[in-house]
Amino acid sequence: MTPSLHILAPVVPYPPLSGGTAHIMRTTQQLARSYTIHFAALAPDPVRVVWGPLAAQCASVQAFQPTPRRGPGLAPPAVRLEYSAGMVAYARAAWAAAPPDVVQLEFTSMAQYARLAQTTGALVVCTAHNVAFLAQVRRARREANPRLRARRWLGALSLWAYELRTLPQCDLVVTLSDVDAAALRRWLPRLAVEYVPSGIDLAEWPVCRDPRAADEVLFVGNYLHPPNAEGALWLAREVWPLVQRMHPGAQLTLAGRDPPPSIRALAGPGITVPGAVDDLRPLYARTALVAAPIFWGSGVRIKLLEALACGLPVVSTALAAEGIDLRDGTSALFAEQPTAFATAIVRLLNDPALRAHIGQAGRTIVERDYAAEHIGQRLAALYAQRAQLRRAAAR
Repeated sequence: MTPSLHILAPVVPYPPLSGGTAHIMRTTQQLARSYTIHFAALAPDPVRVVWGPLAAQCASVQAFQPTPRRGPGLAPPAVRLEYSAGMVAYARAAWAAAPPDVVQLEFTSMAQYARLAQTTGALVVCTAHNVAFLAQVRRARREANPRLRARRWLGALSLWAYELRTLPQCDLVVTLSDVDAAALRRWLPRLAVEYVPSGIDLAEWPVCRDPRAADEVLFVGNYLHPPNAEGALWLAREVWPLVQRMHPGAQLTLAGRDPPPSIRALAGPGITVPGAVDDLRPLYARTALVAAPIFWGSGVRIKLLEALACGLPVVSTALAAEGIDLRDGTSALFAEQPTAFATAIVRLLNDPALRAHIGQAGRTIVERDYAAEHIGQRLAALYAQRAQLRRAAAR
């Protein structure tokens, strides 16, 4: 009999317009080869949810409206907003009728449901797309405004207390970057933590680099995620005037869902802001390179993996490439300051051979380390191993 896997997510992952939703979609598709999957997610309007291919890949799909917790409490705001009485009632009823073999919680904010999952006897796994307290510590360190800096540190402390209190209720935490895994092992040495990178469907993201593309630079990000919005603004305001001075005619495209007014206002000569793009492949096909100026956060940039899979060269900050085995000058160009970042962009725009070399090196890394099928097999084997260890310990 095929074991059952119940996934609880804070968002419906279809359509996969962000790195997190793309990861959930690909992981679900791969794990469906080894498990019977039941998927539950939060949605502001459950009746209008469109599940796309998940409806066929899963034995059941359910959406529930959040019912945020109010009043005093230690939980960070993001955790309170992702509580749902409907999801709790569903899980209790479904799991009482047919106890799951594995419960997978997407994002550390959903680890608040771990104690409920524990009561079923299932293997409880949390996928830490990022370690929230680490991301907020990095944000606080960059904040120049003293009042905001104090708020950032308080937020980081709240997330640190929540994650250190809640994650030990899981049997296993899977991180998408080795840096996040090391951070959790430092603070929670007894917690079972495994680093398993996000996978890319190589057939879905074939090499599409056009050697004739010479002027367009692409940034992709979900602008609801603050590091993406800040990175796009920095690229447009601090870097792009320098690029245009050195390479007249260069074009910058800031693609991604929910651009705020500050980013929409950048649209004009030399800068395009198309908003959400359902299929990025046509954009990648006409782009000379991808820019990834991200300065805080944690986890791995899924959109960067997709660009690398397409064979595109990347100019990146070191933090944006965290969790991906890129090497400066060989498989990417790294820069941290506006002048250095602009110089790296122009160097690639002016050198088709270098673009081809770095782009091919990035594709090779994705093929070697991030093929979705192999990642799915690793996860399924890891879950089976952990479940076996639990059964042996219970005897």
